[in-house]
Amino acid sequence: MDLRRTLESGQAFRWRWDSGTQQVATGVVGGRVVRLAQEARGIQLLSPETPDARDAIRRYLAVVPRRAHPRRVELTLAADPVLAGVLPHTAGISLLAQDPWEVLISFIISQNNNIPKIMRSIGTLSRSLGEPLDGGLSAFPTPERLAAAPARTLTACALGYRVPYVRSAARSVAEGRLDLAALSRMDETAARDALLALPGIGEKVGDCVLLFGLGHHAAFPVDVWVRRAVERLYFQGRSRPLREIRAFARARFGPLAGHAQQHLFAYARARLGA
Repeated sequence: MDLRRTLESGQAFRWRWDSGTQQVATGVVGGRVVRLAQEARGIQLLSPETPDARDAIRRYLAVVPRRAHPRRVELTLAADPVLAGVLPHTAGISLLAQDPWEVLISFIISQNNNIPKIMRSIGTLSRSLGEPLDGGLSAFPTPERLAAAPARTLTACALGYRVPYVRSAARSVAEGRLDLAALSRMDETAARDALLALPGIGEKVGDCVLLFGLGHHAAFPVDVWVRRAVERLYFQGRSRPLREIRAFARARFGPLAGHAQQHLFAYARARLGA
């Protein structure tokens, strides 16, 4: 897998590249500070060097189970003639197995936002309300801590108009009205309906939570980049309604639609421009 392509594919916001190198990334996974390095043969876990950390990172990077390994997924996607031309430019992207709670809040924050601002807001939120970890980093705040936070604290994290949406989602999880683990086991349609019932969550954010946090890999979030890729590569540049794009993706890519979405997103950002 390709570490940079995976960590910069718009699905995670708490990884940083070490100063002076483009090959070592530091992030927080499962309440521990993790350092990963890209090597010719794959990804090396630099720290912590413990068996349980290695197992956790293998699951997080989705290199286990083997059927989810990026290389196997890409071999299947390459049967699509358009993706066959895309994959040489995007190969190695893995769908991370992230904490659904962190994904839920992160993508509420992502609405009408850009990646640098999202990263700053999430970093400030974690420092303000999360448990301190090594290296000046912090764990993501718990639902209970976030639900109890004053609005002024959230406003200071540059959440803007998203403050009430973040508080509402946190309270729903903290009070047990929203069971994220149950959503991962549900039919995708039922899980989506439960997410869309939350204030401030629309179809794009809901699909991101389904795909990046709940393991529903047929979900196909459509943002400006994905829409551009689908319209240019599959519809000769003709504008199509968002619902039609989602239906097209599900019919064409089936249970791997979310994997296809990541490659189309990366390709559009790198090669399709404005």
